[in-house]
Amino acid sequence: MRALLVLRPDATERFGGDTVQALRTSRALRSLGVEVAVVETLAPKAAGFDIAHIFGIAQPEVCARQMESCRRYAAAVALSPVWLSRREFFARAWRSERILRKARAEKAARSRLRRLREFPAMRLLSRSEKKRIVAMERVQAWLLRAADIVLPNSAIEAREYVVGLGAEPVRTRIVRNAAVEEAFVQWGARRCGVVCGARIESMKNQAMLSLALRGSGVPLTLAGEAYDAYYLRLCRRWGGPDLQYTGLLSQAQLFQLFARSEIHAMPSWGETAGLASLEAAAGGAKLVVGNRGAEVEYFGDDAEYANPADPDSIRAAVMRAQARPAREAGDSLDRRIRRLSWRQAGGDTLLAYQAAISARPRS
Repeated sequence: MRALLVLRPDATERFGGDTVQALRTSRALRSLGVEVAVVETLAPKAAGFDIAHIFGIAQPEVCARQMESCRRYAAAVALSPVWLSRREFFARAWRSERILRKARAEKAARSRLRRLREFPAMRLLSRSEKKRIVAMERVQAWLLRAADIVLPNSAIEAREYVVGLGAEPVRTRIVRNAAVEEAFVQWGARRCGVVCGARIESMKNQAMLSLALRGSGVPLTLAGEAYDAYYLRLCRRWGGPDLQYTGLLSQAQLFQLFARSEIHAMPSWGETAGLASLEAAAGGAKLVVGNRGAEVEYFGDDAEYANPADPDSIRAAVMRAQARPAREAGDSLDRRIRRLSWRQAGGDTLLAYQAAISARPRS
């Protein structure tokens, strides 16, 4: 079988979870004997391939052009949307950041954030914002219906297609993400502090995490590339002297950081899986995650959950994580993480490909 894996044109330049998922999927598929090519383009040429596999619908105008290009060829099309509804994110994130930017004191920032939370998300959106979101979601729904098979990362994500977009794909197969084997490093004997190992951006919500831990005495380390200097300044302002920013680390450096940190906290506005959390858990860190995405399907009772819009909720989740017993090899979270593997994900992806190809009309 020949598979063409399709990424957005700036996937390498703006490395994200969709890029990581595609590259690790390609490695898993190759280990199973699939001939794989990976491209970053708006106009993939699927001639000679049995299937084209597109990753990510967060930028629907980009994905639509990729889908239209793939449809010109005889290949089947698989789609990994890596998608959850972003309505609350669009409504609250930048408004929360505006409060953090303008507030002169912590007390004022927390008070204004509290008032913001009193409003339902959709009431915060302007008419033009609602119109833009509806237009985006219309294209995203079309993409889900246009694919021969859709590969959500969780059952929660699959449900979101129907509930959030009103779209029922032709067929689906859940393919769960996993931690890479390299993440299972030797756990540090002594651990301290909170780390967030992810791209520094609004979706990952490090600014709210920084405010949440301000004055707590808990050291916070942010590790990841910051494409938005303004957002990084916001994190630094509210994190104060207890915040350290490492910049982009190599994979090995990041895994070692996880292995010596007590807690990995990423109170995101919505993760379909949370690769950083998976790999931090593999390194022995306790977890704090957001309560808006699919993290609960991956971590169950073995993580602490926080409202990404509420710094008090985030801080309380970190305190609860601190109060948990120290992690031990073979504990419940360790067993949970080890049940997932990229080889299994590759096998599930291959089965999805076979189903999509066999369902295509023969020319």
